[in-house]
Amino acid sequence: MNKSAKAAQTRLVVAIALFAAAVISAMALTALGNQSDTYWIASNSLIPGTQIAESDLSEIEVSLGEASNGYLSKDVMVTGAYIVRTIEKGELIAIGSVSDIPSSLKSGQVPISIRSSDLPEDIELGEAINIYWVPEAMGMETPQTPELVISGAFLNSINRKAGNFGSDISLTVSIENNEIFDLLKATASGRLVIVRSNG
Repeated sequence: MNKSAKAAQTRLVVAIALFAAAVISAMALTALGNQSDTYWIASNSLIPGTQIAESDLSEIEVSLGEASNGYLSKDVMVTGAYIVRTIEKGELIAIGSVSDIPSSLKSGQVPISIRSSDLPEDIELGEAINIYWVPEAMGMETPQTPELVISGAFLNSINRKAGNFGSDISLTVSIENNEIFDLLKATASGRLVIVRSNG
């Protein structure tokens, strides 16, 4: 076999080896990219201040790639942590959405009754709201100025069916424990108006 034939054969072998290496590398990268892990997702809509219970969590197997560092895998103990931003049902639990917040900021779920006209019709559960107290006009007295009672509460539930039997509807709002007394005090007279928070 002459030199030119040997050189051609060598080039062919090298080309085949390089091609095989490229194919193997591509397959390996694809396999790595398709690797999935198990992460926590919310079984229910979770509102800021809520302490996470086991019933609030489900598992999902998903491939997040480079984004995996931003979410909590099932290897991380999440039960007992507190929600710091609203998480929708079925949403992955992001690292920044939970915290071990001070007890003074733990939330309570407070039921209130308001007039159906004092709540935005298109408001949805989990939205941030402000709660204002509007005093009742007393005869010829000068009307008192409405006051902001709670800022940054969250709407936990709405029972609009209650409004079918009258003008009032029932709500449950999530507020910090240290604000509960102020809200309950505001229900003693006048009325409460719910305003969607703009952040």
